[in-house]
Formats: sequence, structure tokens, C-alpha cells
Amino acid sequence: MLEKRIVREKIKKMRLELSKEEVLKESEAIYWQILSSELLEKSKVIMSYMSFKNEVDTEKLNNYIISLQKKLLLPKMIDKENIEAIEYNGEFEIKNSFGIKEPVGKEYLEEIDLVIVPGIAFNLKGDRIGYGRGYYDRFLKKYPKAKKISLAYEFQIIDSFIAENYDEKIDEIVTKNNIIKTKKY
Repeated sequence: MLEKRIVREKIKKMRLELSKEEVLKESEAIYWQILSSELLEKSKVIMSYMSFKNEVDTEKLNNYIISLQKKLLLPKMIDKENIEAIEYNGEFEIKNSFGIKEPVGKEYLEEIDLVIVPGIAFNLKGDRIGYGRGYYDRFLKKYPKAKKISLAYEFQIIDSFIAENYDEKIDEIVTKNNIIKTKKY
């Protein structure tokens, strides 16, 4: 089993080596995979994120969520340990310390139906490796009823890493070829 730190660095490097064309092509296939499923259909309140550094591009998906007249929430860093969900109203603030645009608005405090969780690597048990600061692990603990999915390139799915007890699990991984239901327990 590999340490999360080693897996994180290896997959981040692979992702950064993708060309813009590869990112857009893969992202488009993942977008259509989601649209052909029921993942968005039953959800009224959806938290997504703004992709960066060659993550699966979320812009088209976020716009589609808005076009369905569903409530789109985006994360905002409130300190060095926590994020909060902000209802997206079309406005962004200056980028945060990671260079990611953040929405303008007040914290959304009601239930969230679906959370699209960013990550660097995933396994079939629902474990994920994020950027190593635990923002999403702390955030997801507040929303135990929310369905949690992640968008991933095929190479991001690796079964050879050890998750920590505090790591929050995801329910499904969406790739260009599949929607993988994880074996959370």
C-alpha cells in the first residue's frame, strides 16, 4: 500500500501533463455520462466546485445545473481549515489563495442533496485523496445525508492507498466510461 502523499504527487503530476484538448475531451465525456444518469435528476440543491489545474472541467456542468433551475452551491474558503457552501448568484470574488474563483454571497445552511467532491485519487471503496488539508472531509461531516460523487479521469482510480479514519467517503465516481458505485463498507 502506498502513502497518500506519494499517490497525491504522482497523480497530480499525471494530471498536469494532460493537454488542454485532453482535459476538454475527457470532461465532455464525463459531462455526458452524468447527463445520461439520474444523478442530477432527483437533486434540488447541488454543491459543485470550480475546477483548476487540469481537474475535470466543471464549468459546463455547473451551467447545466443552473439551466435546470436547481440551486447551485460553490465552496468558499473561510479560513485555513474550512470551506462553506455559497449559493451561486452569477458573481465571483477575487481568487482564493489556491487561485480558484469563489462565489459572492452568504453561507447556505440548509440540506444539500448532492455534493460533487473534487479529488486527486480515488479507490473503489469510496476513499479519496484530496489536496491534503481536509477541507472537504470537515465540510462533508456536516451533510451526512448528501449523496457524494466525484468526477475523475480513469488514471485517478487507484486501489493501492491507505485511507485515514477521518477521510469522508464518496458514493460514486464518474469517469468517461462508467459511473462506479463504491463499496463504502
